[in-house]
Amino acid sequence: MKPEEATIKIKKSKNSLSYGSLIKVFYAAVTVFAVIYIFPVIWIFITSIRPNSDIHKFPPSIIPQALTIQNYVYVFTGMKGFLRYFLNSVVVTSATVVFVLISSALSGYAFGMRKFKGNQILFMLVLSVLTIPYIMYLIPIYIMEYKMGLTDTYLGLILPYVALNLPWGLLIMRGAFSTIPLDIRDAAIVDGCSEFRMVFQVLIPIVKPAFVTTTIITFVFAWQEFMFASTINKRNEWQTLPVGIVWLRDELQTMAMGRVGAAIILSIIPVIILFLVFRKFFIEGLSEGMLKG
Repeated sequence: MKPEEATIKIKKSKNSLSYGSLIKVFYAAVTVFAVIYIFPVIWIFITSIRPNSDIHKFPPSIIPQALTIQNYVYVFTGMKGFLRYFLNSVVVTSATVVFVLISSALSGYAFGMRKFKGNQILFMLVLSVLTIPYIMYLIPIYIMEYKMGLTDTYLGLILPYVALNLPWGLLIMRGAFSTIPLDIRDAAIVDGCSEFRMVFQVLIPIVKPAFVTTTIITFVFAWQEFMFASTINKRNEWQTLPVGIVWLRDELQTMAMGRVGAAIILSIIPVIILFLVFRKFFIEGLSEGMLKG
């Protein structure tokens, strides 16, 4: 082997070694940040399965000395209002997701596969909603809904939730539809498909990752939203779960951390299940809808 070739191989091995080391350092850093990020959830779960005597002992310990499910039993049997709050969140979130999906699918198709005058201007105007902080909409929306008699109703939350999430859905779905060859649309039209049937039966299965991503983003926003829910709905029976848990905490007093922790864990389980079921579509949908759009 020539000296020059040996030198080149040594340099390549050093470069590959340094690259591998950087990858390991990167994964280690990501793992540390992931543990830090998820630790509060783990701590809340541990608190929810501890009896009060173990929670308030000093010095505190991460590993519980005793386990109990009484906190979860109490949430379902002793917390008056928890099931009502849960039902309110299910109704509001489900309706918001359905309306956003239908609207973003149709508008995404229109902006992504149809050409009409003012296409780009109208699209940018819709996206401009994302540039304004949500809190700026709170007072105008509350005044309008108060005058229309929509406070303390499901519709009073569904309408602003749809309006605030539709730009995200449009951004993702437009990008996904714009990647579909126009030949597929033309072939469906030639075969006799109506435009609505073509969108929902032909095109949406192709952009399923973007569709699922829109579902997850909308679900998480509507499920955990606090500011609008606490302002627009004042009566106890119309509160959603995030606001209801705060009310229940105040009723139980802050020392009943096990019961509050159990309520919090139950409130985040639907989000975790949704993400675990559709996780393989989530990153693909984001890259397909937002980067290619």
